[in-house]
Amino acid sequence: MAEKVLPDHVLELVVDRLNLPDLYRFGWVCKSWKSVCDPMQFQNYLPWLIVPFHHNPNPPFEDEPFYSFEDYKHPHNTKMAFQEDDMIGFFSLTDNKTYKVEIPELLNRRICGSCPGGWLITVHENSQIQLFNPLTSSSKGRVIHHLPPLTEFPLMHKTIEKKENEDAPTYLYYIGTKWDADFHKSLGRDENFCDDAKHVRDGYIYKVAMSSSRVASGTILMAIQDRGKSLAFYRIGSHQHIWTSVSLYVKHCNLTDLTFFRGEFYAVNCNGYVLRVHGLPQVDDDEQGEQERPVISVERTIDNPPVRHASQYYIVESSDDLLVVLRYLGNANGSKRADRRYPYKTVAFRVFKLEFAKPNNNWIQIESLGDRSLFLGYNSSFSVLSNDFFSCKPNCIYFTDDNRWRFSKRNFGGHDMGIFHLEDGSIDTFLYPSGTHYVMPPPIWFSPYPSN
Repeated sequence: MAEKVLPDHVLELVVDRLNLPDLYRFGWVCKSWKSVCDPMQFQNYLPWLIVPFHHNPNPPFEDEPFYSFEDYKHPHNTKMAFQEDDMIGFFSLTDNKTYKVEIPELLNRRICGSCPGGWLITVHENSQIQLFNPLTSSSKGRVIHHLPPLTEFPLMHKTIEKKENEDAPTYLYYIGTKWDADFHKSLGRDENFCDDAKHVRDGYIYKVAMSSSRVASGTILMAIQDRGKSLAFYRIGSHQHIWTSVSLYVKHCNLTDLTFFRGEFYAVNCNGYVLRVHGLPQVDDDEQGEQERPVISVERTIDNPPVRHASQYYIVESSDDLLVVLRYLGNANGSKRADRRYPYKTVAFRVFKLEFAKPNNNWIQIESLGDRSLFLGYNSSFSVLSNDFFSCKPNCIYFTDDNRWRFSKRNFGGHDMGIFHLEDGSIDTFLYPSGTHYVMPPPIWFSPYPSN
């Protein structure tokens, strides 16, 4: 009866005045109420965190805590994707609760990109890459954009099936050229790789950024490919269903994060220096003649910040400034330096602004973010105005665990999450107890609103 009495515009006025727990309960009254207040549609709250709905604190093979090359080469025990029997959770920092959400499009796929506007990029071990927004749907279900597969990346060649012996199961493998093939070739080593499908799914695409939070013909997706080494892009609507290389030069590799800023893509290297990509075509190559095609180039914008080398670097736009964030890791046992054999944890952050100036660009250390907060991790890094969201703490860095290189150690990974207060350097924990050392698949931020 309620759904006949209250029109949609009245329901929306009510929804705007409810907090998250009440919104969730409100949506279960009837179908029409759920259509305007499904938890996946709420806007004025902190970004969701996609997590396993049921957390298993016991990592596989807990009695073998040390890293080995074979763990990394064949990480069948590292669970980077949701499996068929997993339940997906959306955790809200507003009420510290995890809500079960049905997103069948995520099953058996690793989330390799989470971009403002609610866009998720997923990759399957069978090579499929998809782009979709779980907030949007049509009468036929969610709209899925099928991106060029893994096999269409510049250094990929083909897939094969093989097994180690007659009694072993058959696995899918990818064959491609190593990013530093010339170096291996000069030493007489094999310049190609042959990696199993799960390894490629979980490591070949590190991060993805988009040129717009609106997906339309011409929108560009830029990926850090080959385990964080170099860049490749795809333009939505392109006649060529391939990923195009931006730079394969060694000096432009080992990238850790990228963002779209003032009409161009910027990336940060593992040593902290910043690269700018320019010359990306504004239209599809097929619509341009050979003489009109711009030259795509990558240039170093500035060297690394003048401080101690960090464990991880991020690059993010905030209030029309370009920031580089340095993350420092230590050991969970209290040591300030991370040891690859033991659980790690974040101990500090530093923030620098890139000041564009002539003749040289400069670094300015930022002591305060003001009323803004940053969200960092496997997602495309973003900032928000804290006043726009329930319970969002200003001048803070919300971070998740994207330390992929240490996930392959069998008893920890995905656990390093928290809220860093830039004012005093303190760190708040959330969702999991402070002693948690294993969370798989690793949590990732989901931002349902457009970038600003």
